[in-house]
Amino acid sequence: MSLLPLECKFVTEDHIREWKASSGAHVHQVEVPPTRFIYELCWTAVQGDLPFNKCRIALDSVEFSETAIKEDMASILADAIAHMGQELTVPGDLRTRLIELAKWLAESGLVPIRLLQERCEAEFLWEADMIKIKATDLKSKEVRVNTRLLYQQTKFNLLREESEGYAKLVTLLSQRGPDGLTEESAPIVISTIKSLIGHFDLDPNRIFDIVLECFELQPDNMAFLELIPSFPRSHISHILGFQFQHYQRPEVADAVPLGLYILAATLIKAEFIDLDSM
Repeated sequence: MSLLPLECKFVTEDHIREWKASSGAHVHQVEVPPTRFIYELCWTAVQGDLPFNKCRIALDSVEFSETAIKEDMASILADAIAHMGQELTVPGDLRTRLIELAKWLAESGLVPIRLLQERCEAEFLWEADMIKIKATDLKSKEVRVNTRLLYQQTKFNLLREESEGYAKLVTLLSQRGPDGLTEESAPIVISTIKSLIGHFDLDPNRIFDIVLECFELQPDNMAFLELIPSFPRSHISHILGFQFQHYQRPEVADAVPLGLYILAATLIKAEFIDLDSM
């Protein structure tokens, strides 16, 4: 596939002749849009009408109509290379010049190589020697990483869990007075909870449930609010909802405890959850 025909509005033949003959930048008075101008410039270089070393002169010779800092120009250049790389999929002179242009942009410092690695296709990066792994191997690795990040679930072996860990947690959260949970001691308590999870291989969701239950039994201790940000906020409504649903079962004769209502109201007031989620 070849590049689509392009009518250059800002990179004209007169400008090309001027840039070729010039050894320094002469700023034109006409302002140009950066995205359009940079794409036309790259297109012209890939066509072979302008040497790569004259591209810097061309960039220095214009005034952009939009405020474009150096990082923005590098990003636009990377986007242009990536877009052309998707059009020039068949090996040939144009694709070869595009690869050489990408190399020159990276070597000249106009475009950080990380931007090209982020936006160009793996095959293009492999041909341009910008990655050390083959395109097919890179795609396979990308699939494995995405699968691990998005679909792999953390499993806790319930058979390996020890009740001693939960007992220590309940003891820690049930203490009152100077040795109990306070706003000053909250960071130490959080660190201790993390240590218990790791040492006894405890399920963090069950730990969170116990923390909320202890808070329910001590509604006057606002220091529990310091512990909640350590757990996923989205789990709060699920845990409370499960507890409320338990008391709605026909076989459960007990009424909903007042402490559960107070706990839910406190968490709503503290903006950890909203009323609609309940």
